[in-house]
Amino acid sequence: MARNIAFYRCPVCHSIVELVENGGHSLVCCGQPMERMKVREKGEGSEYHAPELKRRDGLLYVNVGSKPHPQSDDHHIKFIIFVTKQTVRRSDIKSNSMATAVFTDKDHGDVYAYCSTHGLWKTSF
Repeated sequence: MARNIAFYRCPVCHSIVELVENGGHSLVCCGQPMERMKVREKGEGSEYHAPELKRRDGLLYVNVGSKPHPQSDDHHIKFIIFVTKQTVRRSDIKSNSMATAVFTDKDHGDVYAYCSTHGLWKTSF
C-alpha cells in the first residue's frame, strides 16, 4: 500500500505542490487558496494519460498511456511520480521527450502522471 499524498495547484500561477503530511492548515499561493487536484484513473482520455506499468528484473517501467501522448510545449506530460509506503520518486519529463520513466523499486504503490492540459492521472498496483 502506498502512502497517502495529495497534490494542490495554484489557480493563479499554476504551481503544483505535493502534500506529504497535512498539518491542518490551508495551502496558499499568490494570495489564493490552492485547489486540491482531482486524480483520474479511468474514463475518457485514459488511453493517452493513465500510466502503463511493466515490472522486469527489479525495475518498474512506466509508459504514459496505451497510445502516444503529445509532447508539445503547450501540451505534454510534465512529471511521473512513483509512490510506495517508503518512498516518493519523481521523474520530470520535458516537452518533445517520450513520456516514460524507469524506477528501481520492487514495492507496490501508485504511479501518477501529470498532463499540462488534462491534469493528474494514477495507476495503482
